[in-house]
Amino acid sequence: MKRLLRWLRLALLGILALVILAGAVVYVLSERIVRRRYDEPLVAIAVPTDSLSVSEGQRLATLRGCSGGCHGSVSEGGVFIDEPLLARLVAPNLTASVRTYSDAELARIIRRGVRPDGRSVVGMPSEMFSPLTDADLGRIIAYLRSLPPQPGPGREVRLGPLARLGIVTGQYAPAAAWVRRADRLARSYPGPGDSTARGAYLARTACTECHGLDLRGGETTPDLRIVASYSLDAFTTLLRTGTPAGNRELTLMKQAALKRFSHFTDAEIGALYAFLRARAATPNSVK
Repeated sequence: MKRLLRWLRLALLGILALVILAGAVVYVLSERIVRRRYDEPLVAIAVPTDSLSVSEGQRLATLRGCSGGCHGSVSEGGVFIDEPLLARLVAPNLTASVRTYSDAELARIIRRGVRPDGRSVVGMPSEMFSPLTDADLGRIIAYLRSLPPQPGPGREVRLGPLARLGIVTGQYAPAAAWVRRADRLARSYPGPGDSTARGAYLARTACTECHGLDLRGGETTPDLRIVASYSLDAFTTLLRTGTPAGNRELTLMKQAALKRFSHFTDAEIGALYAFLRARAATPNSVK
């Protein structure tokens, strides 16, 4: 019996040692990925100052979740994720950040996910913002610069064991890495001159955060080919109220609709609808 207990003790110690070693390996590998520096040039961008551009920038920022979303009701920042095993991510105070960075630096952070030191931001959907036109991004920055300073938290990133394991296995990635995936997929979308290009642009810059870069959905979100089953009126109702066909109760979509998508214009909803309907008719393609 003593021999058996000794062997059991040794076995448990061996398992514990393997767990500790595996944890150390995951930590080192995930740190290497998170600390990687990306070579992204600064690109000058024109930021307007007129009141109409600032007002439109507020609409665009709200529609994309930059304002009234992850960064708080007035862009003051706030806790985005706080799950010890996963991560603690605090979206920074944008009213302070815009006073810290140049327009080109802000554009690179937003569209490419790269901070001034070359490292990537974490948890920000830069892959969704990467297709933003200079005009739209300029208006968004104009709006953010117009905001009065607000008290709020700075950026905070603390990765738990599940997040680090997900980074090593490719389930999660720094924002800059996701941007590169979006770049590779961009050629699959309709280009300039295509009748559905406007809708494709709106889908890429408003829908991909939850429905994936290919719009095929995930564990909790549907493939957007489902829009083929909607009339334009029903689709408009979905975007404005979060109420789907059949009046089912949706949680994530309802929140997104009421806070963000209700700011789509009728013309934008029509363009988005036309693109998603055309995409549904083209198997195995985002088109």
